[in-house]
Amino acid sequence: MQQAEPGSEVQQSLSNLLDEVRRLSGIVRKLLLLSLADAGQMSLYRVEVDLSRLLIEMLEDIELLAPHLDLQTEIADRLFVQGDHDLLVQVLQNLISNAIKYNLPNGWIRIVARRQNSVILMTISNRSNEILANDRHRIFDRFHRGDPARTRKIEGLGLGLSLAREIVQAHNGHLTLDMTPPGETAFTLTLPTH
Repeated sequence: MQQAEPGSEVQQSLSNLLDEVRRLSGIVRKLLLLSLADAGQMSLYRVEVDLSRLLIEMLEDIELLAPHLDLQTEIADRLFVQGDHDLLVQVLQNLISNAIKYNLPNGWIRIVARRQNSVILMTISNRSNEILANDRHRIFDRFHRGDPARTRKIEGLGLGLSLAREIVQAHNGHLTLDMTPPGETAFTLTLPTH
């Protein structure tokens, strides 16, 4: 790609191929992590992770990716867990990415993170169309994409939430889809403090 003439058709084709290879590599990585989780062999490289700091860093990404959305936050300081930094980042990126992708025009995203006794509770909610009861029941199933009318124009394979839940469970936590009023979707992540 570096040897192709800048701006040429060849360079553009190679750039498109590189994007596709990155996308496919991401899918393969997700499938590998899911198969390791199935075998009970998802290994975690545990370090002290400050979820407050991670979320604050991700807020900048939200503002860049979705400046049209109203961003509301209540993030407590010093929310530390012992966990795999990269895998926890993947979980948060998935939840935030979904909150952006499935939002409604002129919508909002709300992130609330706090400590409660010996756990950290983090809820990421957004303005959205209602998730049908059948889809609510299957939302963490692999390859489940929900109502086609709702998801047709949104890229994805239906692996993100399944993988996010597996990662959270490997950290002795929980990821749930909350009951919400119509026009809102919320996921709550619960992780033990260290």
